[in-house]
Amino acid sequence: MRNNIAITYLRWIIAIPAGLLAWFGANHSIGMTFGFIHGYDVLDSFWEAPDMDGMLITGTYIIVITRIVASASLVAVIIYMVPRYHKQVATVATAVVSAAAVALLGFIWVQEFRADVALGPEGWYRYILDMLSIIIGAVFGAWMAYGSRRRRAPAS
Repeated sequence: MRNNIAITYLRWIIAIPAGLLAWFGANHSIGMTFGFIHGYDVLDSFWEAPDMDGMLITGTYIIVITRIVASASLVAVIIYMVPRYHKQVATVATAVVSAAAVALLGFIWVQEFRADVALGPEGWYRYILDMLSIIIGAVFGAWMAYGSRRRRAPAS
């Protein structure tokens, strides 16, 4: 049963949606926790604002923790779901998530360039912090998941 090709393909097909589900689940659960601690109205106004909304220190740790945990869970679930080649999958998943974070920052830069309203330093700080936190989370998730898979693999 170990080399069943149908199960292998099924695991590959399920890996990406399961990772995205882990991403959204982590965002939601951490958002609920921060909402309970800081207040849901304050947190909603922070997420809807294009800048840090006057919450520089609190907003920094909210963004860092949320993005690191969410991207780490995305990458880790993908690595756990695939049947083989965990090192390559860890590398590719981390590269894709990091490229998506950089592309998001590039998209925001292009949209800001086209808009009449200029984004201030707090706005750029927020988006750069988003990008760096997502990249760090992806690397951390790949490191943790690959290390765990490597230790669990039976010696052949």
